This record gives sequence, structure tokens and C-alpha cells, in this order.
Amino acid sequence: MTSDLYAKLTFDQTVPRSLAHRQAVGEVFVTDSAPGPDGDFLVAVQVPRAHSLWFDRLVPFHDPFSTAEAARQGSFVVLHRYFGVPVGLPFSLLRWQFRVHDVDAYRDDERSPLQGVLRYQVNDKSKGGELGDLTLSGELTIGASTAMSFNGDVVFFGKADYAALREFQQASKPPPDPAASAVTPLDPSLVGRRDRRNVVIGDGERFPYVIDTSHPSYFDHAYDHVPGPFIVEGFRQAAVVAAVRAGELASPVAAVLGCTTTFGSFGEFGALLECSAEVTGAAGGRVTVGLELRQYGKRLATAGIELGPYPA
Repeated sequence: MTSDLYAKLTFDQTVPRSLAHRQAVGEVFVTDSAPGPDGDFLVAVQVPRAHSLWFDRLVPFHDPFSTAEAARQGSFVVLHRYFGVPVGLPFSLLRWQFRVHDVDAYRDDERSPLQGVLRYQVNDKSKGGELGDLTLSGELTIGASTAMSFNGDVVFFGKADYAALREFQQASKPPPDPAASAVTPLDPSLVGRRDRRNVVIGDGERFPYVIDTSHPSYFDHAYDHVPGPFIVEGFRQAAVVAAVRAGELASPVAAVLGCTTTFGSFGEFGALLECSAEVTGAAGGRVTVGLELRQYGKRLATAGIELGPYPA
């Protein structure tokens, strides 16, 4: 079956960037897609070895988060190509969850980009429309291994409805807070990175976000709210720091083995965005951390992240 998956797809070029909701071609990780044999959908993905964000690591393993991003992009390709969802229709990712089943599949041979095949199931078969809720689930195959499983809920808005919603939300915002742009990022080594530009949190009783809209990956294009993948990366970094400080994780160089995130509202620019992180369980070298994102005194999102050591 694995060979059949790869035989249907190519890794020669990316899909059009608009299908993956990216502006830069270099940020597109999806190379091909095709309907599967059982009402499912297959998507080929490749993450370049020299990517400024995903190559920023201290171990000879590709970052599982990079394939979670590839799966996020692939979900949009499937919805646009096979479900008639128009490109440019506003959306919100309500929930995103993944679990890594084989960390060894991410081992970097220092010769080849990371590539694999995503298989999706979508629960809503309706075509087109200006508004719709969809649930996607699937798995990632790398080589002969099922490396990751994932599922998520996404809602699409009519353009006029979304514009009215955002106008209402932004009209009630307080004036910009200078503290939001004055956050100093943590040392990269504390979150398992080398490049300070890829550190998205500072230090404090709660971890404030460092929002640098010039970052080429986190802010690939213009947003009217703080993007979800950036928020989730902050969750990951906060989880690592909290687990190390609690004495439950030996090193910040740790693999993300599972992640569940639920979004309740948009994060706004110009105001302090903070997350709390607390270890909720530890056994067998694995650590679970619960996280909460807050702004204006309100909870915007929650997450649970499981961390563990990379294989020897």
C-alpha cells in the first residue's frame, strides 16, 4: 500500500501557493494531490532541509511540527480542489490535534529533504457554499512508517459575515499597549533553537509572545489577527521551558509527541498576548504540559502538549 501511495503522486514541484494559503513559494510544502481509492484524499509533501525555521534545531531529526504545518496546508489543498471551497474564503481553525507515532521516521540522513504522503478523510461532502464546518482526519506516511496522525475542525465564513465579525471585534479593542512590542525573546537554547529570530516567547509569570510581523515564515502574508501556527509554536516553546524548569524534562532539546489545540477567539495585534504553562503529568520520560492563551484578561485558546526525548 505504501508504494501505491507514492506511485500516485510526485514531488517535482509545489502546488499553486494560493491553495496552501501561503504567499512565498518557498513556504509551500505540498507538491501534489490525488483522490484516494476509498473516498479519501492523498497529498504529497516535502519540507526543505535549508528552511530557515524548520532547520533551526539541535538534533539530527526533522521537526515533527514541520509536518504538522504540511498537514495544515494539505487540508486546504484538499478542500479547495475536491470540495469546491473557493480560494480566499475566510476561515478559522477551531481545533487541531496530532500525535507522533514514530519519531525515528523523522531522522535526518543529512542528504534528503523530509517527504511523505498524507491521507485525509473529510466528514462533509457538500460542494461549495459560502459557509461550512468541516472535520478532517488523517495520517502521514514517511517511507514505510505511519509517522503521525492528525485531525482538526475548520469553519469557513462568508466574506461579508467575516468582515462584519472582525469589524465588531476590533471596534471594541482598547488602545494599543506599548508593552506588546517591548517583549525580549528568551535565549534560543532554552527552547531548543539556535536562531533568536525563531524564538516567539519572552519570560515572566506568564510567557508573553514576541510578535515580529517581519518573520518570513510565521507571518508569510498579512493577517488581521495573530495566526494560529505562530500561537501553537509559542505553546510548544512555553511547554519546553515549563517542563525543564519543573525538573521533569532533562533538556529543552525535546520531541513533540502530541499536541491538541482548541481556539475560542482571535488574538489581536497591539495588545499583550500571554500563555501560561503547567506540567500536568510525567511518566516514562514523557511530560505533558497544559497551556492557556490569554489577552485582555480573557482566555483565547488552550492546548495540551506531550514532550519526550529523541531516540539515541
